[in-house]
Amino acid sequence: MSDQTQDEPLDPKVEAIRRKMVRLLMVSGAIMMIGLMTVLIAIVYKLNATEATAPAATGQLSLPAGSQILSTSLSDDRIAITVKLSSGNRVIYIHGLDGRRISQLSIIEE
Repeated sequence: MSDQTQDEPLDPKVEAIRRKMVRLLMVSGAIMMIGLMTVLIAIVYKLNATEATAPAATGQLSLPAGSQILSTSLSDDRIAITVKLSSGNRVIYIHGLDGRRISQLSIIEE
């Protein structure tokens, strides 16, 4: 038995194919690393990004003297205010972003 310490040289055509395969492996690995880094950067960006909020509406709600606010409720961009008036109860709907009145409902007891 002969003890070989060196590999025999490859055929030049096989060596060229081996070099191409190594180069293809490097390019493929680099593309995968770029893709992985892009995904990780996107995840970190989404976790750290704050939602842009619209500026709060400011304004005044004019109510007659002697009226009393019974309750308020908030849903999406609408505010519902239940008011006790001398003529009965009324629900006033206000747009939460710009402060304008959307509608009013009178509550009539039968």
